[in-house]
Amino acid sequence: MKKSTFKFLTIAVLLQLFYCVKVNSQTVVYYEGFDSVNVLLTHGWKVINNSNPLGVGTWTQGNNFPSAAFGRPNSYAQVDYSSVDSLGFISNWLLTDTMLLQNDDTVTFSTLSYNSTRYPDNLECRLSLKGKSDSVGTADWTVGDFTTLLVAVNPFLDTVSYPTFLGIDTLQKHDWTLYKAAVTGLPGLTWCRLAFRYFVTNGGFDGTNSSSIGLDEVMVRRFIPAGIAENNPSIGVQLFPNPARENVNLHFNNRGNYLVNVFNSIGQNVLSFKTESDKTIDVTSFSSSIYTVNITDANSGTYKSMKFIKQ
Repeated sequence: MKKSTFKFLTIAVLLQLFYCVKVNSQTVVYYEGFDSVNVLLTHGWKVINNSNPLGVGTWTQGNNFPSAAFGRPNSYAQVDYSSVDSLGFISNWLLTDTMLLQNDDTVTFSTLSYNSTRYPDNLECRLSLKGKSDSVGTADWTVGDFTTLLVAVNPFLDTVSYPTFLGIDTLQKHDWTLYKAAVTGLPGLTWCRLAFRYFVTNGGFDGTNSSSIGLDEVMVRRFIPAGIAENNPSIGVQLFPNPARENVNLHFNNRGNYLVNVFNSIGQNVLSFKTESDKTIDVTSFSSSIYTVNITDANSGTYKSMKFIKQ
């Protein structure tokens, strides 16, 4: 009886919080965790290697060592000194697919070098406001339409600025470092493209710079003022049952290109996925609490935020 009483009291408290508390929040409007780099390259992402002289290296799937910052051990993208032939100027680009961005969106990504303490590495994150354009120019120094530099991890190619793999298996996830930048200068919702450029002078097998770097969990978050996220009618979707014990169902009125992110009560992203239609979410492993489901329509940039209670 005591256990049952406590259970019903807990649900009552959660219900009260669910209906009474409204806070500012963020929604994830773009996410990539690099489960398959090859699949990405068939879904809008693109590799362009402008290194001089051109090498055989390209952006590939991670190799488990070091482990990824998030997810499966090899779920990251990597590129290395073989981008250039023997010795030269590395400029190896990885372009995302298009995304709708607006001012004050926050771009984040995690990166790690294998040995920048001996062979310095550098990674740039750049932004193009030209929609689907993949123009990066044709020379090792050109940037094409990607004129906005958001982040340069180690532009002066020193031996301390780029986070480096320490080689200790129990600590390696801590070597990855999160970088972030705010999007500014847009006229409104704008079709954009991000690019990550492995950009190193005097690189290659015979160079004094460049080793190997990893890129993981590219994300764009958008701030949502209190009272705006709830009940946005622009996305027709229903969530049920609520409260839930085992599964939560999402029923969409129309097929589309939706990004779904689930956050726990302290703001941690516990689940992310893309879907074009109805989806069932297994919540059996979730702790009893309130969860927020943020849904973004990748085609229009509109979003809806809903909450559910896990019993």
